[in-house]
Amino acid sequence: MGKYSQANLIDEELSLIGSSNFIGKLLHKVNKSSTVLLSIDVPLNLFLRAEVFCEDIQDLSDMHFEQNDLMNLLYNDFLLFAKKNPDSMAIFRLLTSLDQYADKDSRLEKSGESAFKLIHKEKNQEIKTLNLRMRRKFALRGEVLLADMEEVQPEHGYTLEKVFELLYIDFIDKFRKGNHAGVVENILRLLDDEIE
Repeated sequence: MGKYSQANLIDEELSLIGSSNFIGKLLHKVNKSSTVLLSIDVPLNLFLRAEVFCEDIQDLSDMHFEQNDLMNLLYNDFLLFAKKNPDSMAIFRLLTSLDQYADKDSRLEKSGESAFKLIHKEKNQEIKTLNLRMRRKFALRGEVLLADMEEVQPEHGYTLEKVFELLYIDFIDKFRKGNHAGVVENILRLLDDEIE
């Protein structure tokens, strides 16, 4: 079985589940409620845009909201998609569609008299490393999804960190281009629901 995140939770979980002694069972219970730290790399320009977005949410909601909160919201949406679409191939298609244009500039280029074609060119960007703290059980769920994908797409190469990078890049890129109408209101509604 592959390693699906820096934390390698599946291996740890499998070793603890099989444990029959008291300390092993206790560790298993404690681990379920703990948190893990993942490091992801994002383009610096998108990091700055996400910072401004999070500040806007904070100003509008009068609640603390930072990039870690944004990442967890995006990941929760991904997990919800996976619950509603338990087909590993659908999840793989989603990730490859996000991966296809991540870190690429797209532009139309003239190709003949009246034809244009879309050109995707790699971006050379500065990178910012984000440390993301999340509940262990949600990270484990993501690793299990990625392990299940191995059955339909062996050696797919996706890790939890890569999933977060793709979700982040896709969201911020679409937001700054104006393709996420209503997203601020949706996040504010989610934050309001958490208070109640």
